[in-house]
Amino acid sequence: MARLIVAAGSMGLLSVGIAWLILLLFNSLHIFEGSTFQTIFVFGFYNYCVAVLIIPSEYKPFYVLSIPVLSQFLHLFQKYDFPAGANSLWRLLPFLLGDFYMLSVLIRFKTDLSDIEKSVIASWVAFNFLAIAISPNIAGIITGAFTLFLVTIPLYFLYLNTLSQHPSFPAILERSLCLTFILLALGTFGLVYFGAQYKGATNLLVTRNISDTNVTMAYFILLWPFAIGYAMRSAWSWLAAPSLILLFLLVVVLSFSRGAVFIVLPYLLASIWIVSNWRQVLWLMVPAAIFGAGFGNLITLINPDLSYSWQLRFADFRTSGPALRNLQEASGRAEIQRLAYDLFLESPIYGHGTGSFEMLGPGYREAHSMFFTILAEHGLIGMLYLYGLFAALGYGLFKTTSPPCRILSVALSVYLVFVHSVGYAFVIIPTKSLTINCIAPVLLICIYFYSKSIGNNPGPTAHG
Repeated sequence: MARLIVAAGSMGLLSVGIAWLILLLFNSLHIFEGSTFQTIFVFGFYNYCVAVLIIPSEYKPFYVLSIPVLSQFLHLFQKYDFPAGANSLWRLLPFLLGDFYMLSVLIRFKTDLSDIEKSVIASWVAFNFLAIAISPNIAGIITGAFTLFLVTIPLYFLYLNTLSQHPSFPAILERSLCLTFILLALGTFGLVYFGAQYKGATNLLVTRNISDTNVTMAYFILLWPFAIGYAMRSAWSWLAAPSLILLFLLVVVLSFSRGAVFIVLPYLLASIWIVSNWRQVLWLMVPAAIFGAGFGNLITLINPDLSYSWQLRFADFRTSGPALRNLQEASGRAEIQRLAYDLFLESPIYGHGTGSFEMLGPGYREAHSMFFTILAEHGLIGMLYLYGLFAALGYGLFKTTSPPCRILSVALSVYLVFVHSVGYAFVIIPTKSLTINCIAPVLLICIYFYSKSIGNNPGPTAHG
């Protein structure tokens, strides 16, 4: 892990340094309205993507898998009202670079898909092509929807299938996603810290902070089994595992996600129980006890303004009655979902198409529920197809009885609870300028091939 951090960090610093030098020499490249600091990091990130994908390296899986996560924070780092739009080729460039690299791998190495896997790929492309074609919002989402649904996600499936044929695939995947988990956490902290400095209804950064930290919680749910699995098999597990638990606790609290409090904290406790014996449980609960005792002082120490964002999320929440029902009512989700159901009744068989809810509904990119979003956009056909994919993945995890796959089964269950009650964090393709991403499908594909590899081979070995 240390060598991976050094290699990725060195490439990042070098890429940003080159971008700074180029902008210093060619002032005309300041084509955005953001600050020089922002422009340097935007160009630096694109330099980084090109460099890590072209230069030979043993850490290619990490670079490829982390591009969607790093892209999300790049988009948030850019100007909020990005003139080119969220679906512009400029914002899709990191995904396109990754697509070209994965395509080059697939040309050089043979894939070994089963007949069922071939059917899944073919049906996925056909289903999403038709869903995009019927969308009334097609002009606003076409580039992003075409790239992510029809190219990027299928290529990740084929690429990870190729990687999974290597015996060390589970260990490589754990290491890559553990570092991705850490980067996602650090990026979330940065978003929360800078967002807390802005107050008032006209300031978009606090709203953006809340929206995106709420969504990223779904990604933490799916990344966590790989992170804790890598830590527990590390030679430094006595330090790595408690450190990651403390990091996850900080993410949950500072995300200002009401769903995280009621869904993710029990998941964290369950995962600790699954991967540990009773002595390890006692040791791993130490960071939780320390965190709980010093939480109030920690918030004040980090940034006193964080209390504003906290109150913004929880001031209107009542603790009496069922927690999830209060979550729905306090957030206004119940009304949004009623509108989604009305849209479903207008076209119950095949829905209105990808990205249609943002145009036909109240203006949100999804209905804060997987069930209602799929109903409105894809109808009964989409409901049967997409829930069938989740059921097949769950069945595959259930069949694999190895300990690593038990926590993956829990992760999938908690993810499904989250996307049904908090927000449908799947493929994000808004017409308005925010983030555009496909992190969740990529992680679900990782879970599938990890469990398949574990079922066919011995478990991951200890990490040095």
